Amino acid sequence: MTVQREEQAAVKRIYDPEVEDGAKLIPMLDMSDVASARAVVAEFVEGLAEAGLERPTDPRVKEIDRTIPAPDGNHDIPVRIYTPVQSAQGRPAFVNFHGGGFALGNLETEHVRCLAISSGCGAVVIAVDYRLAPEHPFPAGAEDCYAALEWVSRNAKELGIDADRIVVGGGSAGGNLSASVALMARDRSGPPIACQMLFYPVIDDGCSTASMTQASDCHIWNYQNNLDMWDQYLGAKRGEVSAYAAPARATDLAGLPPAFITTCEHDPLRDEAILYAMRLMNAGVPVELKNYAGTVHAFDILIPSAIATRAMNDQLEAFTRATNTG
Repeated sequence: MTVQREEQAAVKRIYDPEVEDGAKLIPMLDMSDVASARAVVAEFVEGLAEAGLERPTDPRVKEIDRTIPAPDGNHDIPVRIYTPVQSAQGRPAFVNFHGGGFALGNLETEHVRCLAISSGCGAVVIAVDYRLAPEHPFPAGAEDCYAALEWVSRNAKELGIDADRIVVGGGSAGGNLSASVALMARDRSGPPIACQMLFYPVIDDGCSTASMTQASDCHIWNYQNNLDMWDQYLGAKRGEVSAYAAPARATDLAGLPPAFITTCEHDPLRDEAILYAMRLMNAGVPVELKNYAGTVHAFDILIPSAIATRAMNDQLEAFTRATNTG
């Protein structure tokens, strides 16, 4: 994707010290070469394991990996179900769509968030491993995610959940997919959604906001990453773009579920998420919006820090409010 832009004055960035120190250790990715980006991520994760970083677990939560059928009958969708050990019926549910620029990631990507919501909120969490671009461009991933929502709703009794307390959410591309699924559910008269939790979401394929065009120097995720990501998801040559691919393109946001939206100060995606939150408010949708100063993209799950802990606690509290839990 080629976007013409004027040179912007340099932005003076003031980082949270813990966040900046951690961000500098995380390699930048070349999203124009997905195979290379996947290899870099795999090597980084392997390095963390070799350094002794253990995968978190919680004795209060059991995890089961399984597959669910896709509506087309041609493939299965891997999911991981996190269930509190203490038995109960009518629990709230969180359907998680992981981030990764639509081309990276798996069931481990947002494991920290899924585990925290299950243990901290007594929720059943269903993490979804949707099909990835460029092998499976839009609408494959979005349709997998919507299919997962429908499956969760249909199987609410078996899962021990309350079908009226289902929340969808995810970070980055997962935030995009959550917003997309909310639009689909409204337009298709699908399952009710109690809340859409959009963490630093991808919203707009236009890539023209100030936070985007001034983000060539951002840690973790930058302007070029974003351009390349959209090419992988939609193709470099494209005409009309669906609102289910880029929710900013939706002309009508009325009737969508309440939203909890987070943004990071030094993140190219910041402004498009804020603008989407404002449009939701103007359409009469209840919105809680939080911008975390001094932070970078995905800081809450990538960089152990005091502000990451605060952000995660904010997410648990928002989930509790949205589902009337506690």
